[in-house]
Amino acid sequence: MGNSGSAPEPDTDEFSSPAPAQEPAGLTLYKGERNSKGDFQWKEAAGGIHASLYDANEDATGRRPEWHFELEGGPVDLNAVIDDDFVFDLASRRVLFTVDNTIWALHTPAGGVFEALHAKYERALFENKWGLEDTLENRNKIMGTDGLQMIGKETAESLRAWADDMDVDVPTAAELSTPPRERLVGRRDAIHGLVMGAGDRSYLIRDGEINVMRNVLGGMEDAAVKLSFGMPESGGTPGTGRRSTRRSSLGPAAASGGGSLTPSRALLMAAESKMAMLTPLRKSNLIQADIETGRVVSEWSFQKDGVDIPMDDIVGDTKASQLEDRQTFLGLGTNRLVRWDMRDRAGVVQEMGSPIVQYAGGKDYARNTNFTCMATSGDGYVVVGSQDGRVRLYSESTLTQARTSIPSLGYPITDVDVTYDGRWVVATAAHYLMVVMTTYRPPGSEATLCGFTSRMGANSPAPRLLRLRLEDALRTGNKPLQKGRFTWVTERGRQERWVVASCGSYTVRWNLRVVKTANAQTVSGGGLTTVDQYQLLSKEEHVVDSAFMHDNFARSHGESMVVVTDNHVYNINDDEDSS
Repeated sequence: MGNSGSAPEPDTDEFSSPAPAQEPAGLTLYKGERNSKGDFQWKEAAGGIHASLYDANEDATGRRPEWHFELEGGPVDLNAVIDDDFVFDLASRRVLFTVDNTIWALHTPAGGVFEALHAKYERALFENKWGLEDTLENRNKIMGTDGLQMIGKETAESLRAWADDMDVDVPTAAELSTPPRERLVGRRDAIHGLVMGAGDRSYLIRDGEINVMRNVLGGMEDAAVKLSFGMPESGGTPGTGRRSTRRSSLGPAAASGGGSLTPSRALLMAAESKMAMLTPLRKSNLIQADIETGRVVSEWSFQKDGVDIPMDDIVGDTKASQLEDRQTFLGLGTNRLVRWDMRDRAGVVQEMGSPIVQYAGGKDYARNTNFTCMATSGDGYVVVGSQDGRVRLYSESTLTQARTSIPSLGYPITDVDVTYDGRWVVATAAHYLMVVMTTYRPPGSEATLCGFTSRMGANSPAPRLLRLRLEDALRTGNKPLQKGRFTWVTERGRQERWVVASCGSYTVRWNLRVVKTANAQTVSGGGLTTVDQYQLLSKEEHVVDSAFMHDNFARSHGESMVVVTDNHVYNINDDEDSS
């Protein structure tokens, strides 16, 4: 690329490595600052500067590429390693990035300069992320043959598919701009987790005990009840029950000691009358408690062919299964996806003393799949995230092979969720949420297919990224996004309307309908449409979880949500009458 005149259009058919040539002069640099009122604004820092990309390891034999973005000619020379945090604003031809906790925006003139810079950035990003030369062969190696289309740039067909159901469900301006109201519900020391119920109760996980919360319209209230489950003794023999005589206590919660357990995962079952729990100390065992009596009634072993199988996560067969009298559920291990059955092989519910959970189906993967999280839809479709960043979609009938595998963007997936109808998936990574539309139409067909039951491949609409604006990422201390999930719906005909995630001491809410109708004016992560319109709710301490109340407890004029911090519980509502 030359040093004068307009830059040529990038050659999108080739994947050659970006050349370390300078861009033309005439670029303008802006610095992001907050004024005395705390509002973010741009201030011109320099004009007539030069921008270039170069590989710092170009002459180092055997070292992976390390591409940098460098600006020269202004009062301050800037240098940033190429990563996913660069944002390209197509409408204003700006490149936004951060250097040493300061936000900068590079404005480019018309004439193809912006497009050429973006193309070179994408090639440099690929090489930095994967350590390989950016060739078509290497892209296929990393992403698969269809991967370039599955996580590629937005097309007209993709835009149409995303907005297909928006004719009857468009968000109002007031809905997007009105901040929700909050109410402090109570204070508890050392809250570790939240178990949401769709019935009368939800639960706070604490050290050695579980506090019962009463679900009410618009949120929850303290029920002044605690459950303190005793850890069953280890070493029991098959066919014998392992029961705890430790019962629930009424009144204000107090610290419990002794052998009381603190679950790492908890799942409500049997119309929310029982709670199944995993503990870090016994990952191949499932502890089941009766919530009505406040007692541990049995401890089950996860086994296949007589061998104990450790589990890292458990979820219900479907999104509504905790409301039903089901005896099956799903378990996830590092390289295992399993359906477990608490009945014997003849289909009769086991006695409480039986310690073996039957292996009812699934797969042990020989390769390192490194599964991290899973979720289920209303029909029992299963979405699984992994350490390598891939998202896999399984049908309700088989767990042995994913129908669709969505390529990695290079970062571990820590949480996943799926809408009740299975049309949308959200996958959480440290600095973005990826929303995937799972329905698609094959070329030349009017039939609508689903990625959970058939392979999407190159036919899938491009996913979209939800991320914080750079100034808000700095405000949160660059803390990771966690536990992205949709509005909680458990019946057909209801639409999820929001996506929520936690980030340090903040809760972030994106309107799902805004996500569906977003245009490709802002892109990141290699060219994916990026949505940075959201509500940011601040707390004074770390947010443990942010979760929507079940649809039964949402107020009529908006969604109801609960935010749990290290020591406090808040009800969050859109309804003006919630205070």
